[in-house]
Amino acid sequence: MPAPETPTGPALATVRHRLGVAPPDLFEPGVVVPALVADLAIELDGTLLDADSLVRLDDDLSHGPGTPHDAIVTRRVLVGLVCWLVLDPDVRTDPGVREAIARVGGPTRWMLRIVTDVQRELVGLRADRDWVLRDEGREELARAFLRFAGVLPAGEAPAAAQDRWLAVSTAYQRDLVRAMAVEQARAEELERALAAQKAKEAAAQYANY
Repeated sequence: MPAPETPTGPALATVRHRLGVAPPDLFEPGVVVPALVADLAIELDGTLLDADSLVRLDDDLSHGPGTPHDAIVTRRVLVGLVCWLVLDPDVRTDPGVREAIARVGGPTRWMLRIVTDVQRELVGLRADRDWVLRDEGREELARAFLRFAGVLPAGEAPAAAQDRWLAVSTAYQRDLVRAMAVEQARAEELERALAAQKAKEAAAQYANY
C-alpha cells in the first residue's frame, strides 16, 4: 500500500490518454528495447548506461520468469510503453514526480526501477495491444506505472489508490480467485469429513442397540 507521505503525481487520465496515443512502432518486433532505454537515460539526465547494464537489461527482458517467446515479446512491449510514458512532458514535469525522482536518486534510476517493476508485474496478463486498446488495460497499466513511479494519482488518497489498484490488478484478482477456490475446497473437505464422522457415530450407536 502507498505510504501516507507518497507524493501526488499526475492525473490518471493523463497517463491513460498517453497510452491511448502510443505509437504503433512500439509493438514491432524489430524495436531494440535496450537501446530505447539507453537513449531515454541520456535524454533524462545524460546518463550513459554501460555495456554491462545493457546486457543485464537485455537478459532480464529475454529470460526470468516466463521465458517463452510470447513472454519475451510482452516484456519488451511493456518496457517500450513505460519509456513512452516517461517521455511525456506532463509526467516528467509534474511536481510529485520530481519529488519521487529525487527520493530514488535521479531520473535514470527512477526510470529503470519502473521499467523493471512494471514488466515483472504485468508480463503475460494481457495481449500486448490490449494495454493500449482496451479501457481496462490502459487503467491497469496506468495505475501500475504511477504505483511503481512512487506517486499517487492526482486526487486519490493512499487508501483509495490501493483499493483501486487491487480492483484492476489482474494478478491480484487471479490470486484472489485461486485463494477462494482453495478455501472452498478446504470447506468442502471439512464438510465431507464431518459427514463421515457423523455417519460413523450413527452406525456405532445403532450397533449398540
